[in-house]
Amino acid sequence: MPFRPHIKDLKPYVAQAPVERLRAELGLERIYKLASNEGAFGPLEAARLAVFGADPDELRRYPDSAAPELRAAIAVRYGLTAENVVLGNGADELIRLAALTVLENGDNGVYPWPSFPTYVAACASTGAEARPVPLSADRSVDLDALRAAVYASTRIVYVANPNNPTGLLAPRADLRAFVEGLPPHVLCVLDEAYAEYAEGDDEPEGPQLVREGLPNVVVLRTFSKVYGLAGLRIGYALAAPAAAAAIDRVRGIFNVNSLAQVAALASLSASDSADQIARRVAHVKGARMQIFKWLALAGHKPIASRANFVFAEASGGSGAGVEQSLLKLGVAVRALDGFGAPEAFRVTCGNDEENQYFAAAIDRLANGFE
Repeated sequence: MPFRPHIKDLKPYVAQAPVERLRAELGLERIYKLASNEGAFGPLEAARLAVFGADPDELRRYPDSAAPELRAAIAVRYGLTAENVVLGNGADELIRLAALTVLENGDNGVYPWPSFPTYVAACASTGAEARPVPLSADRSVDLDALRAAVYASTRIVYVANPNNPTGLLAPRADLRAFVEGLPPHVLCVLDEAYAEYAEGDDEPEGPQLVREGLPNVVVLRTFSKVYGLAGLRIGYALAAPAAAAAIDRVRGIFNVNSLAQVAALASLSASDSADQIARRVAHVKGARMQIFKWLALAGHKPIASRANFVFAEASGGSGAGVEQSLLKLGVAVRALDGFGAPEAFRVTCGNDEENQYFAAAIDRLANGFE
């Protein structure tokens, strides 16, 4: 078969098996899943009510492809217009759609590495070269090296901020200078899936760059994390109207389902939405500090995170080894082979019960009890 040569060596993204399947396979009474960077809490109450109150008969009809109400609500949130907003089946789909708008055979896309594997697949699936750029020694995104890797044939640059899987945040001034310094033929995709957890002086300002009219920047956000809607798959891109229109041209006609639209709109519209999100962010800030401490006490080398997870180099040099050992104890974490860091693993911030169980498990593992 004449498959694209660029995808021959791609490794498919392997998501962790559902908890119930793992539990049955391992014969465990329970498994606490801290592997996939899902939010520690479910949908907001307003979103739950909106989904369960939706007319079941409408599910036989296609969703509203334009989703004007939701796009308008997102636009208002950021001081933009609906023409700046494109919806996606999660931010993951939008990563790929951005590549489709600019990449052709002979082009290349660059991205920091270790980072999110979809950047690799997005470039390769268009027939373009995927070009990773190593992180700095401290595991931060090396913006100078990224800029140096941009050639005449480069058409897209991906930057996750905070970066997944390291959780580190690029200084705001440095990232702005990087984006503004890119040549006009390069589209910069700022993947801000974890932006809500990074509040502070350097909180990602991607939407501000869009408000200022930068024509070659696309900012990605999602409802999967802090809003607790990962299972419904809905994210969005913010971009100048011309860039947004280009992404919209290659978007699947009905890529965001009806219930996802209902839940996302309710999440933004709830009168107490801001307060609930603030409480969730505060919970994560406390949890990631605890997880950092527990990992360090267990002999691993964690990095202080600005996302809802903590990255750590495994004491024995194998993230997969830690993943398998913890799984036997009823805790699922994420080995990072597929993210470019086989020596490390990542722990998602869970709720209080999940975090306490992880603390006991990582302590048992450190003391030789498996």
